[in-house]
Amino acid sequence: MARRASSGIQIGQVIGIGVALLGFVAAAALIFRLVLGGWASPGGNSGKRSARDAAMINLATYRDNANSLRGNLYRIDGKVEEMLRWTPDRGRLISLESAEGGDVVSVPVLVPKSFDQVNLERGSDLHLVVRVDRDGTLVTEGIDP
Repeated sequence: MARRASSGIQIGQVIGIGVALLGFVAAAALIFRLVLGGWASPGGNSGKRSARDAAMINLATYRDNANSLRGNLYRIDGKVEEMLRWTPDRGRLISLESAEGGDVVSVPVLVPKSFDQVNLERGSDLHLVVRVDRDGTLVTEGIDP
């Protein structure tokens, strides 16, 4: 007795192919996001580091030995005391007045050229994310309103 030919594709096969394609698209989207820039933050700060991710800097430790803090990210809040220097290729060096434990401490902070669109005026309040550079200089990595 001869066998009859199959009447076409079965519903289980259609569902299996659909699930496989959906899984492939999800995996491709995940790899695409990881390879091309990581996860976007909800704040939409265009890749700049946020003050929410950094710990507050201990100004007493910074003042005593800035080298012990090298390479780390910190948050610092303060008021612009003075504009110390400006160069077109490096950016602005400001004096930031910050309060810690009842004491007011002034620290120099380099604001790189990439933050030229930010209006820094004497007396304005700033919330910065800074990196302690290899020579102990505080270099701005992000500015939060």
